[in-house]
Amino acid sequence: MESVFAQACHDFEYIIVDGASTDGSVDVIRAAALQAERLTFSWVSEKDSGIYNAMNKGIEIASGLRVVNALNRSERSEDKNKELPEYVLMLNSGDYLVDERVIERIMPELDGTDIVQGNNIEERNGHICRNRGYGKSDIDMNDVLQGHFLHQASFCRRDLFDRYGYFDESYRIAGDTKFFMNCLGVHNATFMYVDIDVVNYDCNGISALQCSKWIMQGKTEYMRIVGELFSQRLVNYIEDSEKKINLYNNLHHHKWIWNLTMALAHLHNRIYGELRNDTKKEIVQ
Repeated sequence: MESVFAQACHDFEYIIVDGASTDGSVDVIRAAALQAERLTFSWVSEKDSGIYNAMNKGIEIASGLRVVNALNRSERSEDKNKELPEYVLMLNSGDYLVDERVIERIMPELDGTDIVQGNNIEERNGHICRNRGYGKSDIDMNDVLQGHFLHQASFCRRDLFDRYGYFDESYRIAGDTKFFMNCLGVHNATFMYVDIDVVNYDCNGISALQCSKWIMQGKTEYMRIVGELFSQRLVNYIEDSEKKINLYNNLHHHKWIWNLTMALAHLHNRIYGELRNDTKKEIVQ
């Protein structure tokens, strides 16, 4: 909460969803409301059925589908950037914005692209790491199936949830993965990567734990997502072609190697003729 209140740019709404905590969290939230100057600050504390149920509540509040008490409502300019859609960032408990200028830096990048993703900063095995997720904007189907999504650093257009559905609450740890795979792999939503550090990601959350129980849970849920969203023929094709696809992508990202490869291919075709495929044709008349 302190990382949000400290932002230099205040042109956003801050929503906290608490699951009817009995550990003093509500008292902390009430006290924090006194710090929320110049912010539209809303919160709700009620029992929920899990993390994705809580996240869906937050989206409903942001979309005006649920009405809760809003404190310290700011005098936000109604015509500022009104031609652009509004975005949602899920900042889970334990995560925090890297510094006070995150929102200020990301605002110019929110140009109408469906999903704008920055970087996670993570502490793993005693080392501070920068996780760029895909680290590129031109993701392909192979990338989508690999599922390297950083929902903690992803700004999603709010209307994506109206178009393609909210987080599937029947999943324990992969509801966000299904949402992103559905948007990008099925509905061809637009995606842009920006090299901006967004959030310090808490690596102690359930989905981040590298114990055998949660690794198996993640694999089980991933296979369920693939079965629900995609044709098995497509999945098999991608898996069989993964090495070729990775080689193609690597060549394409090194222009001089790509140009040399294409030149050699054209030279081969001029000398030996076009490569023929294995399609068998039978003369019937």
